[in-house]
Formats: sequence, structure tokens, C-alpha cells
Amino acid sequence: MDEARKIVDDIRALRVQGARNIALAALKAVRFVVEKSSSTALENAVKEIVLELARARPTEPAMRDALTYVLRALRSAGSRDELLQALDRYEEELRSAEEKISEYGARRVPDGGVVITHCHSTTVVNLLRRAKKDGKKFRVIVTETRPLYQGKTTAKELLESGIPVTYVVDSAAYYFMRDADIYLTGADAITSDGYVINKIGTALMAVAAERFDVPYYVAASTLKYDPVTAAGYPEPIEERDPAEVIDPRELPGAEIRNPAFDVTPPELVDGIISELGIYAPQIFPAMVSQSKGVCPHIEEMIALFRLAGKQQ
Repeated sequence: MDEARKIVDDIRALRVQGARNIALAALKAVRFVVEKSSSTALENAVKEIVLELARARPTEPAMRDALTYVLRALRSAGSRDELLQALDRYEEELRSAEEKISEYGARRVPDGGVVITHCHSTTVVNLLRRAKKDGKKFRVIVTETRPLYQGKTTAKELLESGIPVTYVVDSAAYYFMRDADIYLTGADAITSDGYVINKIGTALMAVAAERFDVPYYVAASTLKYDPVTAAGYPEPIEERDPAEVIDPRELPGAEIRNPAFDVTPPELVDGIISELGIYAPQIFPAMVSQSKGVCPHIEEMIALFRLAGKQQ
């Protein structure tokens, strides 16, 4: 369990970034447990690591979907090998979805234009890599993304791919938005009424994008849709350690807040780019339901949601 719990710690401490990467890391932790546990202890060990992973990050419906899948597979698998094969299938579905999102989204990247993005999203980086591979030339404005500077990861990955980058402080987003042709981010969650939950600052930049008539697109797989919001549960906004922002001893007596995410209303989003295609956020939940059916495992997801302490 040591290897698995290290992954849990890495997810909690944001050493693993990007919702897709977090889901894959969670599956890796489960795989460690499946491979190392004895047959008699396997079921309890898997359930234990699933709960630890679910508690690591409050706003990760993609990971929650993966963990719900694990619990279903645990019940139906007749052997350890069948359970490992089920994990392989899920990972392959994630890879396939990523390829389709990159293909569809690359067509929206303007040749000779300027893209502006916020935080770090593996899906967005892969989409931009695909646009470059398709022969498009463009520049990307990347915000630093305080307080943990996830924008540095985005900038480094784009530069390594030969994509020109302009790196700016978060508070310069409005100033540089007027230079952009498209605003592009990932998403940590999408609610049943089309609201987009993403890194704090995303909504503020969406307001700036509307001001300068810059279209805003969200690149996100259908796993980012959170069906528990359709059952009336609000998507929680994680508040992280204030020490990430400033040493509290520097401002004795001050309340220091550090919300990790904000919520962008659907009217500020031009489209959600998923493996199903590009749809308005108001339509996206219906398209997911049409594709997958009304989530047949929503009660399991709600149970995991509540067990993880995300809803009292």
C-alpha cells in the first residue's frame, strides 16, 4: 500500500495536475493494490484505497467516475486478472477520448492567431500539439496561475513542443485578452446545468473574453460531467491551505482565503470540446446522457461522493 498511498499524497498535494492525469494516477494506485494484495484481502484493500483517493481531492468528478468504475469492476470481475483487464479498458477509453478532443479542438485553433489559456490542462496541451502537427502556426499566452504556478507546467510543455509562448502574471490577463483570438481552458467539472468549474481565475478571464469578443472554449472529456449535480448535490469548491498564498505570520489577524476553483456560467462559454464533438454548455449534459444514457450508476457515485465527506 505504500506505493498507492504515495500517489494519494501526490494527488492531495497537487503534485499530479490535470483531471485526466489525476484519474489515471488513481487507477495506477488501484493497480498497485490489486497486484500486491492477497486474494483474501483484495476486496477490502481496493475499497480502502478507493475511499482514500476519493477523499484526496473534493472537486474531481473524472477521478470519481474512475473510482466508481473500479467498484463496479470489483463486483463483476471473477478474478484478479479480469479486474486488471477492466482497468486496462478504462485507460484505453481515456486515451481514445483524448485523441478525439485533440482532433476536434485543433480545428478551432486559428492559423496565425493567438491562444490564451489559464492553469495547466494536459487536454489543452495535447490539443495545441495536434494543431501544430496539423501545420498551424500560432502563439500561446499562458498565465502564471497563482498561487502554485501551474501555468509554468503549461508553458514548459508547449515550449518543448516548439510552440511560441508568452508568459504573463494573472493580473495581466485582461490586458492581454485583447490580443487573443481564442480563450481555451480545461475543466475540473461540468454541472448538469452547464456551469464550468475550473482553476480560480478562469471565470474572471471569461468575463474579459466576453468584453473583447474572444470566444471561450473548454476542452474536457465527458468524464468531467458530474451527474451527482443532476441529483441536487452542488459541486464543492475546494479551499486549500492559506499558506500557499502567503505565510500567515506576515499578516497577523488577516483572514486569508485560498479557493482552488471558481464557477463560469454557461452564457460565457462558447462551446465544450469533448470526444462527442463541440457543443454549447447548455446542451453538453444532454449530449452526455444521450451518449451514455442517464447515468445508471448515479446512486453509486452519490454514495462515494458522500463517503468521501464532500457532502454532509
